[in-house]
Amino acid sequence: MNKHVTAEVIRRYAAVSKDSAAIHVDNEAAAKVGYKRPIAHGMYIMGVAQSLYLADHPKQWIIDYDMKFLKPLLVDTVAIFDFVFSECNIEVTVTAETGEVIASGSFSVKELE
Repeated sequence: MNKHVTAEVIRRYAAVSKDSAAIHVDNEAAAKVGYKRPIAHGMYIMGVAQSLYLADHPKQWIIDYDMKFLKPLLVDTVAIFDFVFSECNIEVTVTAETGEVIASGSFSVKELE
């Protein structure tokens, strides 16, 4: 599943999460630390992964999760979310459109009654 992570989405997420660190919303701040553009929040990426999974599996509920962030995702990039299913455990890999793996992790799920 693909998700285009736009600057507008990240600005909205920054406002809601109260994490408006300049590296996420300001081109100059991102450039000062070596990025071409601002970077997405790690928790936003994890939340999108969970939302995409649950949209396709509405009778399940995530009860536990773990995600490691390996590289930053630049804003205005397409992120590709790949899920591998194994009973109650879901492995997720998030790759940037450049082919770089930016995050990986897993969810534990249970069926809703």
